[in-house]
Amino acid sequence: MNEPALPPVSEPKEFAGRVVLVTAAAGKGIGEATAARFAAGGATVIVTDRNEKRTHAVAAELTDLHRHATVVGIPLDVASRESIDAALEQVLAAHGTVDVLVNNAAFNVVAPIFDYDPAVWDQTVDVNLSGPWYLCRRLMPTMRDHRRGVVVNVSTYAPDVGGGGIEAPYAITKGGLNVLTRAIAHEGGPYGIRAVTVAMGVVRGTRFIDQHPEILEMPDSKGVLPWTPTAGDIAETIAFLAGDRARCITGESINVASGTYMRP
Repeated sequence: MNEPALPPVSEPKEFAGRVVLVTAAAGKGIGEATAARFAAGGATVIVTDRNEKRTHAVAAELTDLHRHATVVGIPLDVASRESIDAALEQVLAAHGTVDVLVNNAAFNVVAPIFDYDPAVWDQTVDVNLSGPWYLCRRLMPTMRDHRRGVVVNVSTYAPDVGGGGIEAPYAITKGGLNVLTRAIAHEGGPYGIRAVTVAMGVVRGTRFIDQHPEILEMPDSKGVLPWTPTAGDIAETIAFLAGDRARCITGESINVASGTYMRP
């Protein structure tokens, strides 16, 4: 069966006037695809990544590709509150608010939970949960003042199927991120702030899968559909959920995994 093609972006002004901040957006994966998707929709896109050189290179590349958008690169390490504060100081001084926050950064070291190095555990928590929470804490007041905002937390279905054994610490922190989504939806709802989770399994077009292509052939990685999601599929879902067409969707977790989580 032929894999359906992603639809073209038909409206270059879809996100005109919106400021979108994407974490880990310079790693040739979901974050970069998401930044590109919002730039194609005419947003002001803040590309952030802890790698300063890549951050500026991706911002320059997207600027060349999408002349109707504004793309800015700002180095940001989500595991450091000092780094978050410094980056947001620049963003808020220039734009006043962030309309869409995409918490995409993730960290995972595969190891049995009982053998997990405590320092690695701390880093997993800092990147996958504490950093996204602190970004929300800093940005939600400006969203509240502007009476609009969307938080998209990029996660996994692993917490719903028991953690996945040797990647349990990753699943544990992502489970916390999923709860953060609902907390933001509850508290932000009266101010027009929405929050959603985009959950996934194996995704083509990411650095991890490029380095471990054998994972695509593992039975546990295959869904009920005959194709595996790409980084572009995830970016398209994020863009839909962040847009006005999804204005009544909040507090939800949307699985984009070709039905992998339904496998026995």
